[in-house]
Amino acid sequence: MREKLVAFANEYAAATDSTGLIGDEQRSIHHPLVFLFLGDTSAEALHEMVEINRRRWDNSAGVVYLHIGSKPVEKDLGDNVYVWTLPEVPENARTVRPDTQRSFHNDQEKLLELNVLLRRMNSRISEYGRVYSNLQRLNVAVVTRLDDPGSVLVPELTALMETIFGEHFRSVIVDLYGLLEEKQVGEAFALRASLSFSFLRELDVLQSRDYHYSGPLQVTGEGITLPAEHGPAPLFDTVYLLSDKDERGIFTESGIRSSCETIASLNLLKYRNVRDEKDSLKQGAYNHQHFKQNVAPPGEEGGGYASAGYARVSRPNQAIALTVLYHLYRHVRGRMEEQCAGGARALPDLLRMEPQLWDRAIDAVLPEREKAADEMYGLMHEPVSYGQLKSMTLKEAESALYGSAAGLFFDMNVKDKAVQAFADQNFAKRLEKLLLERVVAEPTYGYCAVRTWLSDESSSGLLGELRQHLRDAAARADAVRGELESFYGERVDRQPFSKGSLFGFKSDKASVKNFIRYLLDEVYGMKRDLLFLELKQKLMSLYLDVLEDMRERAKLAVDKMDRLEKLLLDTSRSGISAARDYLGRNINEYYEHVVKQIAAEMEGRREARFYYDDRFLGNVSVQIDEDTGQWLEKLMAMARRDVLVHPLFHQSFEDELLQRANVAASYDNQDVLSKEDLFRDLYVTLENEAAIRTDVYHSTHRNRHEEKYFFGDAGSEFIQYAFAVDGGSRTYKLGCVHENKPGGIEKLRLMGGFRLDDLMVYRNGRRYYETYLENGYSFHGMSMPEET
Repeated sequence: MREKLVAFANEYAAATDSTGLIGDEQRSIHHPLVFLFLGDTSAEALHEMVEINRRRWDNSAGVVYLHIGSKPVEKDLGDNVYVWTLPEVPENARTVRPDTQRSFHNDQEKLLELNVLLRRMNSRISEYGRVYSNLQRLNVAVVTRLDDPGSVLVPELTALMETIFGEHFRSVIVDLYGLLEEKQVGEAFALRASLSFSFLRELDVLQSRDYHYSGPLQVTGEGITLPAEHGPAPLFDTVYLLSDKDERGIFTESGIRSSCETIASLNLLKYRNVRDEKDSLKQGAYNHQHFKQNVAPPGEEGGGYASAGYARVSRPNQAIALTVLYHLYRHVRGRMEEQCAGGARALPDLLRMEPQLWDRAIDAVLPEREKAADEMYGLMHEPVSYGQLKSMTLKEAESALYGSAAGLFFDMNVKDKAVQAFADQNFAKRLEKLLLERVVAEPTYGYCAVRTWLSDESSSGLLGELRQHLRDAAARADAVRGELESFYGERVDRQPFSKGSLFGFKSDKASVKNFIRYLLDEVYGMKRDLLFLELKQKLMSLYLDVLEDMRERAKLAVDKMDRLEKLLLDTSRSGISAARDYLGRNINEYYEHVVKQIAAEMEGRREARFYYDDRFLGNVSVQIDEDTGQWLEKLMAMARRDVLVHPLFHQSFEDELLQRANVAASYDNQDVLSKEDLFRDLYVTLENEAAIRTDVYHSTHRNRHEEKYFFGDAGSEFIQYAFAVDGGSRTYKLGCVHENKPGGIEKLRLMGGFRLDDLMVYRNGRRYYETYLENGYSFHGMSMPEET
């Protein structure tokens, strides 16, 4: 069930994240875009980029992806993802890069396969041309890990894509996104550093102003080859180098995903549709040519490289969704507990359990007391005279007259019949049926009512009353047994029955007859009373067993409700803990208030028991007992349909955060978070988290140029605050990409103008590279200029 809750939270977060983007041209890219992921180590980046673009761009279906590596990636990412595997390369770590390049050139069959694949991609782009506003230009983003041997093919693949795609588009603009891994993990760190350094050395050649490439890479079905050409010009429009360590020297936790978020934001910034100038706040609209000129000023030798940093602070939607679910459950359960409060008084009426009915039920299976011995009067008795009887005890007299026959007759004809009639009434089943139909099956009661109303904590409840009646019946039965025993011990001649004349045979017979009637009436009247009390004890015991069994069933059901509540609470707390301190502030308190407010509105529009309608939550306790997971789906459906769509969930990011920050503050609380404090926290967090993803020597970084862009509602108070922070002393360009999106704020920092020898990874990798060369390693497939 925890997996269901996480899926629910993720689904809500994804839906909320896309709110306002449908039909918003600001989240669409203007020109067709092709991603080339080069090398086996870029497979993870491919998966991340496909998912990120699908989530963030309206026209992501028109984006085409190509992965090239020695091993094919899984092909379940969509029909816009293409895969081509490199020709087999000999396993030799000393020459893996040049061997990769050699195998690529020598396998004409694989080259033809690649040519055909690129032309199919061309056709796919044309088929989806309607999702773009301009088909004159194609943008290509080459993504590769610098230490991947496949990076040696960057010139060939770039030139081939430019040539083939250039047949359909007037211009093809290619950018390179080089991913660096500086964390030295594993025994191969020195070789990886050498591979990265070798590609960086090649980059300076590829980015020179007079770089030219020509190679026989176009292959036709008839085996004819044509050249793929580039230049003379830098191979890439812009080269972005993104490391797993930022300029503060901190390694990022999210790794590849963070790099892919940065790449997606860079492409959106450069190629997005712009309907008006609102996104620039009348200033600072992104101009790529301006950025390029500052990164690589005209007339300067060597390439100018760029990097970027991306950060996002967003409403913790997963935590909010889980917290809302928890409080919705608590509210509904609270309503059920209110329904049960004081309801124990109604239980006897619901179950037809009034004490007078218990006596009537038993009287119904017994003869009346006055008639208990009617059928015994005709029993044959021994010819004993009254003179013989009068000095006997009543017990001796009965034995003298009937032996055990009277008792057996009563047991067979009265007691056994009453016991059978009692069993035929099936009192236990009848009570259980009433309890199930009138309490458990009633959604406003359910197992919660059973558990509450049959609690042992209350001696005044039905169970207490039944136990008291059971004790009373047992005590009365003991008293009747004592009375019977005492009565049996009395003498015959002292009993108040009519005795005949003292003279004559007939008078003796009359006295015996009168005595017998008196004896049977009194003894078996008391035995009938005793049987009544014994059956009442049995009835009370049956009722107690049924109610206690049902109480145990109810306890188990309520325990399931308790476990579900704990799971919801624990999952909610985990989600809140995962949010930053100030982003997760007062989520529980604020959304408890929100859920109560929305629930009150719903209850005002509908009758109070609408929760228990099958279209909503049904019989909560019973359905949780039967299948907790299935009922949880009902709760989540109600939350989606009736709660999370409320306007309270559609506030701006800043307004919601500010209200939540102060929801528990008292009037005189000096620690209340002001709007200015909140905006300052947000601003500092975005600035720090968007640190440039490249570690450079600042002392040698002579031409640093920086630009910063917010992605959010350009009219929001926070964006206005951010533009005013250092307006008088700003040394960087600042802009805003406007989005009608309430879920959060993003920041993208661009920095360029550094050279390769400014990079820490370049400086550190040089000695490994040179040492490996001295030990017979070969890293290049092109001739490299002498290093000065």
